[in-house]
Amino acid sequence: MGTLLLIGAFGLFQWELAQGASLDTARTVAVNVFIMIELFYLFNCRSLTKSIFQLGLFTNLWVFAGVSAMLLIQMVYTYVPIMQQLFHSTAIGIGSWVWIMLAGVIGFLIVEAEKKLRAG
Repeated sequence: MGTLLLIGAFGLFQWELAQGASLDTARTVAVNVFIMIELFYLFNCRSLTKSIFQLGLFTNLWVFAGVSAMLLIQMVYTYVPIMQQLFHSTAIGIGSWVWIMLAGVIGFLIVEAEKKLRAG
């Protein structure tokens, strides 16, 4: 999982810089990649052997409360000016969010594939 986090965060950090984004933008994208991959990993970790689809997506509603709180905190980190000053973050556009979500989905699918392979 650590390797997936590194590839996703560092890869998108470098990609943002290569596209001409500021260091603050690249940093903000990298932090959000970590959070999004971990969010998807939370759903993976509900079982070490069963897929989230076997368990049922809505069988633990507390997970969604935690995810909602985490996403709210991430929006504050990303878009509230005082947080931007404290953490040297900046607002990011929808294009960056698409890449961030894609990194999360890819991490999720890799872990689900690993579970399937281990189950035989």
